[in-house]
Amino acid sequence: MIRKTEYILICIYWILLFLNVSGQTYPSDGEGVVSYNEVVSQGLRFQIQADSMLRLIDAKNAQLSSVSEAEKRGIRLAILNYDIQAVKLQKSADELFLQAIALQEKTVSSFVSEVETELTISQNNKPKFAILSKSPYSTTNPIPIDEPLPDGVVYKIQLGAFSRALPTNAFRGLSPVSGEKLDSGATKYYVGLFWMYTDADDALRKVREYGFKDAFIVAFFNRKPVSSERAKQLE
Repeated sequence: MIRKTEYILICIYWILLFLNVSGQTYPSDGEGVVSYNEVVSQGLRFQIQADSMLRLIDAKNAQLSSVSEAEKRGIRLAILNYDIQAVKLQKSADELFLQAIALQEKTVSSFVSEVETELTISQNNKPKFAILSKSPYSTTNPIPIDEPLPDGVVYKIQLGAFSRALPTNAFRGLSPVSGEKLDSGATKYYVGLFWMYTDADDALRKVREYGFKDAFIVAFFNRKPVSSERAKQLE
């Protein structure tokens, strides 16, 4: 059984430890934002201390049945003090865990924003589908062949496969046109580069109305051909 002087020393120790920890400031990541890992670590420290207080309370409660009435008064006082400290520590732990959750959500939101920005930049750097008054290609600006595809899901409209290279104006005002050289020596020609199937489908209607009746949509995922249905699922 813990004597009165030992109990007082324990209370003083926990109170000083509580005041010391609660007065600490949390380091930032260099931009004034509190570190997620440090907040979680600090919250766990409070949680451990709160749990320790609860274990002391359980130990004290177990003593009540085996001591005199005079001793019970001191034990109940100890339990009350432990309970007060446990509540304070638990409140501090909960506040820090909520702060950690907020930081985590901010980090995820920032990451998503960066990805969306990169995707927008990538899309904006690609020529938009258009039907121009005349072909934009010439001997000095030939139709690009075997251009690398971007990562993720993309669609093109296949115009046809031909055993030999076509003249630069073969597709009139369609833009942007690209080609893919096959092992057989033939060349596939495409128009457009789309990130959404609905955009590709809308362009396909215009391409067919423009005279290329046999055109159809082809899909790629991470630069490899996939079915349009699979690509739409991956979208």
